[in-house]
Amino acid sequence: MNEQTGFKLPLLDLLIILLAKWYLLIDAANGVVLSLSGQSVPLSALYKSALLVLLFCALLRDQVRGLLVLMVLAILLLAGPFYTLLQTGNSNGFSYDAGMVLKLLSPLLVALYFFHFSKRSPVQALQALHQIFLFSFTILVLNMLLGRLGFGFSAYLPNDYLPDLNLGTKGYFKATNELSALLLVLSGYLLACYWPVAKLKFVLVLGLSLFAASSMLTKTGMAGVLLLALLIPLLQEKDSWLKYRRQLLILPVLLALGVLLLYWQWPVLLASSVGQKLQLVYQQQGLLGVLLSSRDQYALDNWLVSSWYFADWHRLAGIGSTGLEIYSSKALAEIDPVDLLLWFGLAGLSYFLLWFALILKQSWHAYLLAPRTVVAGIFVLNLVLLLVATMAGHVLTSGMLWIPWGMLNGAVWLYSRNLQEPLP
Repeated sequence: MNEQTGFKLPLLDLLIILLAKWYLLIDAANGVVLSLSGQSVPLSALYKSALLVLLFCALLRDQVRGLLVLMVLAILLLAGPFYTLLQTGNSNGFSYDAGMVLKLLSPLLVALYFFHFSKRSPVQALQALHQIFLFSFTILVLNMLLGRLGFGFSAYLPNDYLPDLNLGTKGYFKATNELSALLLVLSGYLLACYWPVAKLKFVLVLGLSLFAASSMLTKTGMAGVLLLALLIPLLQEKDSWLKYRRQLLILPVLLALGVLLLYWQWPVLLASSVGQKLQLVYQQQGLLGVLLSSRDQYALDNWLVSSWYFADWHRLAGIGSTGLEIYSSKALAEIDPVDLLLWFGLAGLSYFLLWFALILKQSWHAYLLAPRTVVAGIFVLNLVLLLVATMAGHVLTSGMLWIPWGMLNGAVWLYSRNLQEPLP
């Protein structure tokens, strides 16, 4: 049997691919149990812990040096919070910080594993990647359909200003913002996969993605999906549309028509649930509050709290949630670079910057070599996720994103060598 097309994979790789394929279903099952019993069980956490152990074993087999790099990064990130632990004795806060460091490093761990897996078995890696993304996207859409039918949890809860309003749904998943970012990862891959070869499937994925995003009523989901659907075809068809520069002058006209349409439908939009929510935020906090959903205020409050109770050198090393949660009612500002700076100091902020610089650089270089492959979508996706991380958070700090996002960036090597196969 041919090594590249057969199914003779090492048992360790088979287990990793199998667990990665089903992880989102386990997340949903965790939500079903919570909905039925009212109790949270660590089913998803145990499942992902098993996957992490297998990934560490695979890295120990394939690249010990990469494993050592991850260990050094973990030590650097936890140095400040550990000192805070010695000062405060807040072991629960330090456990949270340790778990967060694991989340931060998990995309890198998965990317390193999938890079080596791709080099060993490129065809099987492509097939596994497509199956994982298609299966996960199907689970997400079905979950949102159940949410629309009244099952699961509301995306937003009623508040003092809108007491009778349940805004949106997240189905049986727990975190709305993380789910929105995950939708971008899954739809970004599928849109880039189908645009060059199957336009009808592209339209179908776009329609289902907008359905899911509108169900959650998040700016991240709706704006992100539209950005992906616009930018991915533009990059993949670069050689084609550059021939029609004059025809592209009609784009400003179309943009003006879009603005007029928005103005015409503005009263209807304001009367909707999401419109009421945005009006409320705008009245309270202005335009910046609408864009950042009050996260700028949380970030400023936490920055001030850290300056009152901790020395400057300690803040540069990171005080962790270990220290911040003692004095702040909300230790999470939900802006990734701000949170990482507060929790892990310069090491956290540097990791954020270096991670995005690395994945943007490698995906851009690969795109120049193979512009009509999925790598165009990977580059656009990484750009969009950088924007999301700096405005809405829940990207590097997400527990739902690291598996597919890490795999995509580990697969860049495949597409740069034009190894893409026709996919179903």
